[in-house]
Amino acid sequence: MTGLTYPWYRVVSGDDLEQGDLIEACPVFLPPDDLDAASAAVTTFNWEERDVVVMTQTCDLVKGREKVTEVLLCPIWQRSELTEGYLATSKGLEDARRGNLPGFHLVAACSLAGWERDVRVVDFRRVYSLPVGFLRRQASRADRLRLLPPYREHLAQAFARFFMRIGLPADIPPFR
Repeated sequence: MTGLTYPWYRVVSGDDLEQGDLIEACPVFLPPDDLDAASAAVTTFNWEERDVVVMTQTCDLVKGREKVTEVLLCPIWQRSELTEGYLATSKGLEDARRGNLPGFHLVAACSLAGWERDVRVVDFRRVYSLPVGFLRRQASRADRLRLLPPYREHLAQAFARFFMRIGLPADIPPFR
């Protein structure tokens, strides 16, 4: 299978949302570590702008027929932002590429004119949710990249594998 090219991305605009949409500089809310239910009424939430990818299934986001009120998002980091830790190494990125790090998923670099982006790492260990209407307004403010099939389905499958892991109380001993 040489010579085949499958595009990873296309540029989209407007407030239509699909799984695999990359929303750059999206505000996400960060509750404090010491959040306490008794004092939640007076707690201050910080927010940061992060690049995120839509993880909610497209069929649940059909405009006017939404089956959800909030959109599930995961942060997505550019390779250049990974300056320390295992993922900052070639070995770490290769392990993520091969699917050996279930908490992370790699998506290819984008070479579309004007949309050049480095390889990115989706972080499944941290998830955010934002109201559909809020995210639609964010999406409509600027064009964005959309991950195309089969790559978005590959992302969704990796996300599902991460969340469906089952820790066994007693495992089969290793073969030596």
